[in-house]
Amino acid sequence: MNMQEVRGRLEAIIGKPAELVKMEDSRWQSLLYAAEPTDPLYSIEEKSIPVERVGAAADGATWFLIHTASEPETHSGRWLLRIADDQLELSTRQLIAWLAQSVTTDSAAGKSPKVESDVQQLGHWLAERLEQGQDPQELPDTLVLKSRLFTEMIPFLLICEGAQNTLGGYEELHQLLTNFLEREVIVVPLHEREWLLLVDRLDVLEVSEEREEEESDQKLLEAFGLGLYELIASEWTGIFNLSVSEPLQPAHGLVSALRLLRESVYLGKTFHVTSHVHLPWELGVERLIYGIPAPQRERFMEEVEGLDAVLADSETLTTLETFFQMNCNVSETAKRLYVHRNTLIYRLDKVKQETGLDVRNFGDAVRMRLAVLLDKVTKD
Repeated sequence: MNMQEVRGRLEAIIGKPAELVKMEDSRWQSLLYAAEPTDPLYSIEEKSIPVERVGAAADGATWFLIHTASEPETHSGRWLLRIADDQLELSTRQLIAWLAQSVTTDSAAGKSPKVESDVQQLGHWLAERLEQGQDPQELPDTLVLKSRLFTEMIPFLLICEGAQNTLGGYEELHQLLTNFLEREVIVVPLHEREWLLLVDRLDVLEVSEEREEEESDQKLLEAFGLGLYELIASEWTGIFNLSVSEPLQPAHGLVSALRLLRESVYLGKTFHVTSHVHLPWELGVERLIYGIPAPQRERFMEEVEGLDAVLADSETLTTLETFFQMNCNVSETAKRLYVHRNTLIYRLDKVKQETGLDVRNFGDAVRMRLAVLLDKVTKD
């Protein structure tokens, strides 16, 4: 296991962002000078414990020296592991310092950490903009990766949940996706278990001559997203959610696109709990409904008598959701539910008896559809 893999595992265990940073020796010395003890047993100034054994707490983080086998530290700077927490317990610091010193990593001085450092820089910048509610239209020139982001790409947002997840770190995810596409994929870590994936537009939308004329870009994006989700779910255990946006030049408008992707995952998980690939262009009604104030939601629900009993019955609720999914087509809904057409009609008639709404009528179907969606928001 190399230092990249160790870093990924540490993020998952301690729940704090970790990154590889290359630092000039003079900067490292000034960092040591500014470091403040985080434990009464440890002081850099007194050198009661060597920094290699416990790390240095400074600038809101704890820094650990990485053992590099192939590059003299004094000539080209030092590779450090930065943990975004300056209050780590002494035992935790000692363990991380031991890992950083004991895992030999020739690659720490090579191309892979440099690339990873660039994407981490972009990831931290994006996460900060989202947290602060900022929406800059262009990436700053200080981001090293910006020069690669002027071509049209398709952004995907991957979020992993659940305590039992086994999602790997940057190296594993990057290698899996690159092998899958047989092309380079930009993998940007945002937070623990949250990744932005940037795929060249031509790798998705101009894949082959077999593309049918009636296939829209959105249909191809959906199919590609489903394939990507299946790939990731087959490799690792956990609960994964994926959203995809339409093509853009990431150097412009990436923050707003990423905000839309996050919102789409949230809305998809709220309204469509069995789905794992969430498409912004299919969530317009859900986005509108989520913005309705609570008093108006409740007033609407109260206007339909018998609605609570209908929505509380799982079989009836599944029938209604499938009916709407199949565009209110009775025959197609019966096929999807594996029931006789007369059985489906009986269920719809029962809904009409209890609520007064005949969902085979357009107006009543709209009211019932809104009620089903509003009920999910209320429960959430």
